[in-house]
Amino acid sequence: MSKWMQEKRYTMQTLLSSPYRAVLFDMDNTLFDFIGAMQRGSAAAAEFLRTGTGEELFSYYLRWKFHVEDHMNLQDFMIAHDCFTVEKYFEAVEVYNTAMHTGLSAYDGVHELLTELKADGYKLGIVTDAYSYGAEKRLEVTGLSDYFDVVVSYDMTGYKKPHHDPFEYALSLLECAPHDVLYVGDSIRRDVEPASAVGMTPVYAKYGDRNFFEAKFNLEIPPRTLVAENPLDILKVLREPML
Repeated sequence: MSKWMQEKRYTMQTLLSSPYRAVLFDMDNTLFDFIGAMQRGSAAAAEFLRTGTGEELFSYYLRWKFHVEDHMNLQDFMIAHDCFTVEKYFEAVEVYNTAMHTGLSAYDGVHELLTELKADGYKLGIVTDAYSYGAEKRLEVTGLSDYFDVVVSYDMTGYKKPHHDPFEYALSLLECAPHDVLYVGDSIRRDVEPASAVGMTPVYAKYGDRNFFEAKFNLEIPPRTLVAENPLDILKVLREPML
């Protein structure tokens, strides 16, 4: 970057005077389409097993009987279809995982967004319900790993969102007060509401909301919630002059 560009960026940052020091993100469906990835995995595993359908297997993962990533869901599906053996189960898991990760990529604009945020000096982090091994793999596959200073996964706190502990733990790792942090997530119930309750500024990632299983809650976007129709809207929020 030329000296002129560096001076221009510094001048812009000074004029805009963002009150935030860090941006936290949900991961699945906020940075990439994880529902679509699970559907691919389910379809491939059902085809491998030659029983049931991908849609049926996918519904097993959404029962909340186990963690949404837990392949005990696949085991239950196989038992229900009377095709379970230990050997076939591990083969099906491998088929599922391979298909899930194949083609998984960040939403359009996400790489640009994160690159700009890093260049502007923001600390970046993730708060996810995924296990750490799942989070690491998905961030690696999508090429997002190097952007984040902090990744808080389910197994680090033992709590899933909307519990406040994962959010508060991320704040402690970032060494930021809640009012210093913008939080971006696609779920009103599990992202927006708890982030707001903790004291962060919530951004509803409307572009990634595939929480069809939350329809029963009849949720409305809480007051003072910012809405992003696409990832680059988050830059507009941070670069809007503070009046």
